[in-house]
Amino acid sequence: MTTQVSRAATVPGPTGHPLLGMLPALRDDLLGSILNGFHEHGDVVAYHVGLPRGPRAVSADVVNVHHPDGIHQVLTTPQVFSRRASAYEILREFIGEGLLTSEGDRWLRQRRTLQPLFTPHRVGRYVELMADEAARVVDDMALTTGSVVDLYQLTQRYAMRVVGRALFGDDIDDVVPRLQELMPILGDLALARALQVVKLPLSWPTPRSRRIAGVRATQYEIVDRIIAERQSRTGGDEHEDMLGRLFAARDPETGQALSVADIRDQVLVFLLAGHETTSAGLAFTMHLLGRHPEVQERVAAESGTGDSELVRAAVMEGMRLYPPVYSMERMSESDITISGYRIPANTKVIVAPWVTHRHPQFWPDPERFDPDRFIGRQERPRYAYFPFGGGPRSCIGEHFALLEMTVLLSALLARYRIDTRTERLAVVPRVTLRPAGEVRATLTVR
Repeated sequence: MTTQVSRAATVPGPTGHPLLGMLPALRDDLLGSILNGFHEHGDVVAYHVGLPRGPRAVSADVVNVHHPDGIHQVLTTPQVFSRRASAYEILREFIGEGLLTSEGDRWLRQRRTLQPLFTPHRVGRYVELMADEAARVVDDMALTTGSVVDLYQLTQRYAMRVVGRALFGDDIDDVVPRLQELMPILGDLALARALQVVKLPLSWPTPRSRRIAGVRATQYEIVDRIIAERQSRTGGDEHEDMLGRLFAARDPETGQALSVADIRDQVLVFLLAGHETTSAGLAFTMHLLGRHPEVQERVAAESGTGDSELVRAAVMEGMRLYPPVYSMERMSESDITISGYRIPANTKVIVAPWVTHRHPQFWPDPERFDPDRFIGRQERPRYAYFPFGGGPRSCIGEHFALLEMTVLLSALLARYRIDTRTERLAVVPRVTLRPAGEVRATLTVR
């Protein structure tokens, strides 16, 4: 490996500002900058961020990898590419050490313990719950022809109620509104902290640190109260919701149960991941269907027959063009070569679905919305499409999320036509990709 690295080429990339490198461009237009970098420099691109020289806190190189072969290398070799990256460290400050943020043996024990909760058979038990919540959304709108709605608000409410009921059962009416208020605040604070050049310890009483501490304390209080009430009533493990299953879960190798702190951290991960990404992915897909009425009618017709293949394909194509998890970070733990380029140890490495999902080698006419790309046999490499990550750290809730999205989309299209042809969709890359404002649509009753 050492010989390979020594003979490898230096990673190309844009120069940027003479003093600050690519920092201003990435801050002003992250998605546009990395897509332009790919088109100008290829499958491996280096962005220098900060001063030309200096300590890592103020001067560093970030390498983006866009070819599926390189992405496979990054996501499936955790001994070389670790999650010792700032994004996960910041999330750990906010939501503890759950499955998304934990490392090493702690993560492995959690994954073994939680995997049985997310098998297709187990997830299938939530279909009735999802259908109930989808019917609630459709019925509550009580729309007349020409009504204008915010699709993102609609999908946020649906996703939070689904994940809330899946976790806690039916006693969620006083919990969901508070959590729905907190999650966007948490995302904004996490992003602001990620963009700090020098990250002061949260123990320092700055205004931002105090606000972060307040939001974190509030979300912990909500979840801790639910856990305590459940323990006092039942001992924790007599409910069929996910919280009850978390109490009952055991590591299949050691028999060890999750601690109360572990359960709280898992609940916070499920709330964040299960709410933000699903609601955004649904809103993006509905917007795209509203711009392509001929595709929408095909999807609606198939959903009416009970066949969900095209509905699922529409969701997957929506997440191709607008992946809620638009990038993923890793840190190189040793010198390594990717696609013929040398990447030194301690380099932040990014794989970005936002770019790879537009790679013309694997996606002809990449900006075109075409759910048929996901119908039938697909010859693309595994990592040409990875909205749920990959490798050992792939998203454990992938099946749950896809099922949740297809259930609501089917129910909505059965009742309404969506029209977004006059609306523009603006997005912002926060902790996840989200709409910059309302996702307006005109709905008409079928």
